[in-house]
Amino acid sequence: MAESQNQTSSQAGRLGLFGDLPSRLAAQVLRALPWFLEPVLIGGWTLVFFILARQQRRAVTANLRAMFPAWSALRATLGAWRVFWNFALTFVDGLRCETGTGGVDWVVEGLAHMEDLANRSEGCVILTAHMGNYDIAAPMFASRFNRTLYTVRAPEREPHAQQLRERELHAREQRHPNFRTLWNRGGNLLGVELARLLAEGNFVAVQGDRVIFDVSPMEVAVEPGLRMRLPKGPLFLAQATGAPCFPLFITRDGWRRYRVTVHPPLVLPARRRGEESAAAQIWAAAVFNTARHHWNQWFVFEPLLTRTADARASALPAMHQN
Repeated sequence: MAESQNQTSSQAGRLGLFGDLPSRLAAQVLRALPWFLEPVLIGGWTLVFFILARQQRRAVTANLRAMFPAWSALRATLGAWRVFWNFALTFVDGLRCETGTGGVDWVVEGLAHMEDLANRSEGCVILTAHMGNYDIAAPMFASRFNRTLYTVRAPEREPHAQQLRERELHAREQRHPNFRTLWNRGGNLLGVELARLLAEGNFVAVQGDRVIFDVSPMEVAVEPGLRMRLPKGPLFLAQATGAPCFPLFITRDGWRRYRVTVHPPLVLPARRRGEESAAAQIWAAAVFNTARHHWNQWFVFEPLLTRTADARASALPAMHQN
């Protein structure tokens, strides 16, 4: 009886929001689906996900209302729909590349900073966020560097989805020898391993905007009355190693077209105690300013932003920007 219940629960998990079966089905459909029918598939997929992902929908809406305090609840909900829609678009673009049924074009903004990064002799930290299409971009970057690029990922929530993702990433690593993935599993001393890789002159790409599972968070004031929860680990890694840190963000410009924006390296003060350190504020500002400018492509489905009631009431009209 218990075994039967476990099997039923496992199948439900595989069919759920974080399961592997929806991804497998979408990949099979895309192999035969003409490109001009993609909007139909994406629209239906987004609607189902938007309805079922109640917790994630509320988190995105809350983040948008904190980011833009003058927005009404309806406008924030519509904004959340745009986030889900763009996520679906990038998801399908990734599947097209993975299945060999399509490709994407790239534009690089901040080419001088990209060249600076590529020509560095020491190990560097690449600070990015959950935007655009990280999975497509990372192998592309790795092929243009003369050393290995290590990316850090959180494990999938569902075991079968994790197995699928590991197979996909292994195939990617075979195609791109300079690309490697490390999993942020609790208790695996990942920080020590990343520090060693940086000391050896490798590049390490970290997403600085996701606080999930057992990740230790920090709260930073990004503007008066607005606080942002960020993972501590990436900032501590950059400060402890002294490695140059280049903010690099990926956004979707249009149909199968992505933009890579590379900023100059952050100047981080020496580490000191306290969550309100100058380094934390510089780090958080790099993430928040890009997320606010490209809010409809900020694919964070956890509550990260909190605004006080007084700050919301006194918000400036400029906060209406979209």
